Order: sequence, then C-alpha cells, then structure tokens
Amino acid sequence: MARELQGALVEARERAGQPTQPAATEPSTGTAANGAGSSIQGRVTLADKVKALASPEDTVFVFARPMQGSKAPLAVLRKQVKDLPFDFMLDDSLAMSPAMSLSTAHEVQVGARISKSGNPMPQPGDLQGLTATVTVGAKDVRVEIGETVR
Repeated sequence: MARELQGALVEARERAGQPTQPAATEPSTGTAANGAGSSIQGRVTLADKVKALASPEDTVFVFARPMQGSKAPLAVLRKQVKDLPFDFMLDDSLAMSPAMSLSTAHEVQVGARISKSGNPMPQPGDLQGLTATVTVGAKDVRVEIGETVR
C-alpha cells in the first residue's frame, strides 16, 4: 500500500509541477510545529443512501489535506468498508513524507473515500465525504461518506 500511495503522491506532484522527490529532512517525531497536538481523531460513517453501492471488501481511505497550498494528503489511513463505522486517528506516523505531515499544517480538510479499485486517487463511481475546515488537534471530527465521485 505504501508503494501505491507513494506513486500517487509522485503523480500528484508531477501534475502540480512540483518536484517529485521531497526535500531531504530529518524524520518527524510528531513534535514539530504543532507538537503533541499533531493528530486528528474522529469517526467515519457510511450514509444509508449509498450503502448499497459499497462492497465489504472495498478500500476506505481516510485522509487529511491542507486547506492552503498543495492538496496532496498530509496523512492517510487505509481500512475496508466492512470496518465501517470506525474511529480513526490521523497523525504524523501516517504521513506520506516527513516534509508534508500534519505537524506542518494548522488547518486541514478531512475526507474519507471508498475506492472500488483500491487506487488512492479519486475515480468516478467512488464514494466520499469531506469535512469543512478542521484545526489540527481536533478530537471529535465526523466524516460521513455520502456522495458519489463524478
């Protein structure tokens, strides 16, 4: 899975015209800019109106992306539809790059996507839910998957 996510990150960087390799940095310990509060906790649910469109083995990606700048995810968690509803915690250990982690952001958007293909990039027919702006450190974030990606 890490290889798939890394490939998606490289592709996203290429599309955005950014370098495909992050700058070399020290590994993050989760105590950088936001300190111990560099996590987001919450619960993901599946709306009744789309339950019939999801299969138990479909992949669920929970992610946080910055409100400003690049839309590449700062943290990604992978589960399956059969795990829904579930509680989650996103933190720097789930970062795709030490240079792009929750510690580097103050406000993010949290999302959850059901991927029929297992691909982390959104595809038509996937199901998703997105929050409004969330402050890093929030502990009661609710994400309801209820919309179809077009």
